[in-house]
Amino acid sequence: MRKLLVAVAILISNVGFAQISNISLNGAPARLTAYEGVEGSPYLFEDWARADFGTTNAGLKEKVAYRFNIYDNEFEVINEAGNKIYLNKDYVEYAMLERPSILIATGTPGMLTNLLFKKGYTMIKGVGEKDFVNVLAEGGGYTLVRKFYSDLVTPPKNSYAPTAGRMFVFEESYYLVDSDGNVSTVRNKTNNIIKSLKDKDQDKAKEIVKEGKLDLSREDHLVIFFQKLNEA
Repeated sequence: MRKLLVAVAILISNVGFAQISNISLNGAPARLTAYEGVEGSPYLFEDWARADFGTTNAGLKEKVAYRFNIYDNEFEVINEAGNKIYLNKDYVEYAMLERPSILIATGTPGMLTNLLFKKGYTMIKGVGEKDFVNVLAEGGGYTLVRKFYSDLVTPPKNSYAPTAGRMFVFEESYYLVDSDGNVSTVRNKTNNIIKSLKDKDQDKAKEIVKEGKLDLSREDHLVIFFQKLNEA
């Protein structure tokens, strides 16, 4: 197994990042991709952005330039030589990913500027030990997790295309984990989430939504809702 101790610094003139020195992270050189000619993207965000990484071997490393390849579930960063590396996920405890500013400016209301990714949610079907998922809320009562997918598919031939080409299809799924470890798939809709709660918590949940005028299709309202519910 190849391991490199890399001094990661941010020096990407074409995306406007200033250099940050003395950042040590473990990783391996990014592989040449086979994505040429494939429509869509394997990345959560196509544009480079910044992230903070909590690691077991190098502590907290801030403002690292990244892209998150959700097809391979790999964090791609840039070292000081301008080379791309994939972080060794064995040493990454969590990642706080900034959304590119253009998405905040043009996206839907309530989008979070930062997204927390963690591993350890193997109770969710299809999530492995080293897979990072987006944790929107985490508490003693309920935890809400979102998994992003970028599936590589081959659409069937049709009259508009002489040959079938490959393309990435973006998807996301939400999972609710209760205090007993039960996992249910939910939609980011107010009624659906309330009905997915334990019976004893549903009246309180309705009260929280009503008092806060919350719309649980919004990311920021989801965070507020589960914070209040877990504190109740």
